Amino acid sequence: MTRQRTRLRTAAGRALLGLAAPMMVVAGVLAMVLAAPASATPESDADAAISAAWDDAGGDTGPLGGKDGDVYAVGAGFGQNFAGGKIFFTPQTGAHIMAGAILDKYQSLGGPADSDLGFPTIDEGPGRAPGSRNTTFSAADNPVIFWTPDNGARVVRGAINAAWDKLGGSAAVLGVPTGDEISRGEVISQQFTGGEVSWNRKTKAFTTTPPELADQLAGLEVPSDATSEIAAARRAAGGALGPLGAPDGGQYAIGSDGVGQNYAGGKIFYSPATGADVVTGQVLAKYESVGGPTGDLGFPTASESDGGLAPASRFVPFAAADKPVIFWTPDFGAVIVRGAMNAAWDKLGGATGDLGAPKSDQTQNGDVITQQFNGGSISWDQSTHKFTTEPANLQSQLAGLEVPGADAPKAPAAEPSSTAGKKWYAWSWWWLLGLIPLLALVGLIITAVLRNRRSRDDHFGEHYDGEHHEGDGYDGDRYGEDEYAAGYRGPHDSGFDGRAESHEPDEYESGPAAFGQEPGGYSPQSPWALAGLGAEEHDEAGEPAQPDAHESLEFDSDADSVDTAPTRIQSDVPEDDDDLSDRDEVDHDDEPEPETAAVPLVAGLPPIPRSTYEPDFPSGRHAAIHIEEPDPANTSMRLAGSDPYRAPEGYLIKAHTGTGEYWTPGMPGYDQTPAEIWFVNEEFAVTNGFVRAN
Repeated sequence: MTRQRTRLRTAAGRALLGLAAPMMVVAGVLAMVLAAPASATPESDADAAISAAWDDAGGDTGPLGGKDGDVYAVGAGFGQNFAGGKIFFTPQTGAHIMAGAILDKYQSLGGPADSDLGFPTIDEGPGRAPGSRNTTFSAADNPVIFWTPDNGARVVRGAINAAWDKLGGSAAVLGVPTGDEISRGEVISQQFTGGEVSWNRKTKAFTTTPPELADQLAGLEVPSDATSEIAAARRAAGGALGPLGAPDGGQYAIGSDGVGQNYAGGKIFYSPATGADVVTGQVLAKYESVGGPTGDLGFPTASESDGGLAPASRFVPFAAADKPVIFWTPDFGAVIVRGAMNAAWDKLGGATGDLGAPKSDQTQNGDVITQQFNGGSISWDQSTHKFTTEPANLQSQLAGLEVPGADAPKAPAAEPSSTAGKKWYAWSWWWLLGLIPLLALVGLIITAVLRNRRSRDDHFGEHYDGEHHEGDGYDGDRYGEDEYAAGYRGPHDSGFDGRAESHEPDEYESGPAAFGQEPGGYSPQSPWALAGLGAEEHDEAGEPAQPDAHESLEFDSDADSVDTAPTRIQSDVPEDDDDLSDRDEVDHDDEPEPETAAVPLVAGLPPIPRSTYEPDFPSGRHAAIHIEEPDPANTSMRLAGSDPYRAPEGYLIKAHTGTGEYWTPGMPGYDQTPAEIWFVNEEFAVTNGFVRAN
């Protein structure tokens, strides 16, 4: 028994000794883990670095004084406030102290979060000039804020800073800066106590005062990068307080080497060949409607600037070989002028010359390119290389003019629109969807016309025997050219002759031919046929019956009679030769001649006073248009009737499906363009796929 116990004790002791070694290892590891400090974080690194810089500056008893709150994130780094200044930190720049007027200047420009200076790279310290102080920053163009008691804190950066250093800095001939940089177009200038340095962003050339200093700057390398160039272009445009406003997202690539930056009020486009340039507003919308920097205009070569016309105009040139520009005015919007048109326009004085501002994009007919301007037009024959002008006396000034990029692609006549300026023939699904209600309306009208025809054929068939047209009092001359011209001219121009404003061949016929009517005879396309008045009505005695002057004819397809209703005839019946070709003509010999101050209606109805269809609209393409709201019971659109120039009541927006464009009263071309559809307002025109005409 004793021996057995001894053996058990020996085995237990050996087991305990076997477990002791690993247990000791585990205990040691646990002790090391518990004793290890917590892993570092960006905030802890920033706190440690800022605290070390504060301690080195004397802590509570140093110039910064006590802490004013904890470390906080700002921009791409961190900061901490103190009673006498601030310390800013990033892992790349370290922790650096700023105070006084230099700190105030830095924060007035947006500080580390919103300025384009970056973070400080040195502690604020004395400069070379007596009594001066300075701090350098991390932005790629090496900016510095330099302070003197006499001139305050000034920013010197980029090419100006490189030239200042090359000429010896603040202790040499130029002295210290007396003001911040000033932008004059593409030239940036800065004043110093000993002179001035200017830098042209496009030509990359220095000029100086005194002039001899420029010789010392010949061949000076000025670093250039997209970020610095974009920042400089934004500063030249007024910075955060200018038209661009705040950044909208980060930079993005364009093509192989371009860069773009969006802002609340516009965009900046950069390429190594063109630099960085600002484009805003309707000029930007036009530019992007034809492809922007990846389209055939190329990158802008200068920032948007004043076009030189009062009260307002804007101008941007582009890099394509034919030297295109976009010129904007309040009256005509943004228009592209390029190639031969731009060369001739510039030769004749541009917007301030005889031709004035461009009215619309160039058009091409065969080899001839034409563009309309406020004071005339220019045409260029590509085959003969000859110019013609209107007025003609300008043509002699263009003899021998060299045309840049004569073989370059010509700008399409793109319409500015909120739908990215697509061509009318590039139909989108929205355009197709917009046609659905229009097609339904056309189908209903055609169905009604066919039913009316069958009803009237049953009731009046005895009068259409081929002999009734003779001896009915119609002399064939009632609507000759003289009488027709007096009563069927454009509703806004009693002298309209059917020709468009441009110098193209005649697009519209005047007189009876405008409606498909042969002079001296009846045609199924005449205004009367389109209005549904091609046949006489007879009473029970067989005598012709005349409708009341204020009543319209309504045909009941289910009855053998014709009713009248006290409503005006809506002349929006589509043309249908088969339905109308075999009707009798109405004798209108006894109608009074319409006055020039009114537009004639159908037979027997009084003319509408001009004031009801020609309101006093504001002039100018972009002027506000106030249109009286129509009866909500009416539809949003109406097909044009027999007179495509007369607006139905409440439908003042005219549209043309052949071009996909619409016109508002007061716009150029409104009076001369026949409508195919009338809309209540512009919103419905846009919804149905039409774009505003140039």
